[in-house]
Amino acid sequence: MNIDKRIEYDKELLNILPDGVLVLNSDGEVTQINQQAQTELHIKSSLDKFAQPLQIENIINLIYHKENILPVVMEGLRKGEQGYTLPEHIDIQEKNDYTQFPVNGRFVTVRADGKLTDILFFFRNITVELTQEYILNTALQRTKIYPWYYDIARSEFTLDYRYFEHLGITPGINNTLTMDKYVEMIHPDDRQAMADAFIIQLSGIETFEKVIPFRLHRGDGTWEWFEGQSTYIANVSGHPYRLVGICMSIQEYKDIENTLIEARKKAEESDKLKTAFLANMSHEIRTPLNAIVGFSDVIGSTYYELSDEERADFVRLISINSEHLVRLIDDILDLSKIESNTIKFTFDSRSLKSLLNDIEKEQAMKPIPEIEIKALLPDYDVYIMTDTTRLRQVICNFINNARKFTEKGYIHFGFMMDETKTDAVQIFVEDTGVGIPYECQKDIFDRFYKVNTFKQGTGLGLSICKTIVEHLQGEISVVSEPGTGSRFTVTLPLSGQREY
Repeated sequence: MNIDKRIEYDKELLNILPDGVLVLNSDGEVTQINQQAQTELHIKSSLDKFAQPLQIENIINLIYHKENILPVVMEGLRKGEQGYTLPEHIDIQEKNDYTQFPVNGRFVTVRADGKLTDILFFFRNITVELTQEYILNTALQRTKIYPWYYDIARSEFTLDYRYFEHLGITPGINNTLTMDKYVEMIHPDDRQAMADAFIIQLSGIETFEKVIPFRLHRGDGTWEWFEGQSTYIANVSGHPYRLVGICMSIQEYKDIENTLIEARKKAEESDKLKTAFLANMSHEIRTPLNAIVGFSDVIGSTYYELSDEERADFVRLISINSEHLVRLIDDILDLSKIESNTIKFTFDSRSLKSLLNDIEKEQAMKPIPEIEIKALLPDYDVYIMTDTTRLRQVICNFINNARKFTEKGYIHFGFMMDETKTDAVQIFVEDTGVGIPYECQKDIFDRFYKVNTFKQGTGLGLSICKTIVEHLQGEISVVSEPGTGSRFTVTLPLSGQREY
């Protein structure tokens, strides 16, 4: 094809294009280059200022998987290929400063009578696009935001693939869901609000700008809270043909909200119980104090008139009430230390068998004829790192509670290896007492909580025990059957060794 019939490319037209354009002859010589290509490739001179024709191989490399594929592409075009679209993840390396940047692009051939005359190379630097895409994807992933659009003609949603992964459901072809399928996933109580929003959007009269909270049925059968917002895209006549929007998982915020609501309720209940506790304290302290003072006065004023049996009985009552008063004061002091975060722990290695034997001897000093109080110990011993004083306090509190609520039978305590954890040991106290009502068991370790308000005590003991066990890196639990008895268990980490 002679030069008179050759297609002339208007320089001004090429220069207004946002993409870079190179026009080559069949030999790969650059015959035209637009302004965008000159800028991207750092070419500062016009073509007519070069001493000899400029070959494309002298301007750029096409880097794909670390290899320059430009010679292969050019050879294919010369041999008859109509065009070549650059693959993804390909870079142009310009040969002026040897900078490199990612591109989209395509080679197109111009032929006359089957003979190659020109090659047009269009390319676009996509560095900014990739950067924005990365920032957007990072933001979407960190905030659990999922874009979507709804094709009105096909009645079909197309959603972000991550949406299906997050919900644990199988997507349709090209990550789609039908309207019917999506409605089935929405919680029945939330469907009307979603329908109202869609009706407004589909009308094309106004946009629905409110955020809609709704629940979706996950693949694992649970419900998850989302917020959705959308708008419509209309054609020339103003009729919507597509809805576009985003939905964001707000389950984490709902969980926090529910936790705060529950904490507020507990705080309010705790305040009520604390008020009742303070009102009850005067009575709780006055009762044993009156007994101590009263019986002491009786002994002091009528000592010689009392029989030995009467004096022994009065002394026993004074001792019992003194112990109760000491426990009351200890609970109040421990509560004060916990609230001021000054409770201290001293850890050392201790034999559990030795500790429980000592507690059994202490309990034998205060026998109850109708109740067997006994330590049930295995053949082996276990040494753990713990605060012995605080652990003793927990076990004795369990036993003292059992003494209050057990009229006959037994109170047994001991330890055993945890069957579910090889690195933990369980210490238990079980009784044949009245048991704990089912509805009370979940609150039994709360502060100021008393199952039976007619029994002596502050309602602090079990709460303090829970705090102590948590400081010992352990867990506390109760199993109880009303009318049958209770079993309190402390599970502690096993950091020592077992001996037979």
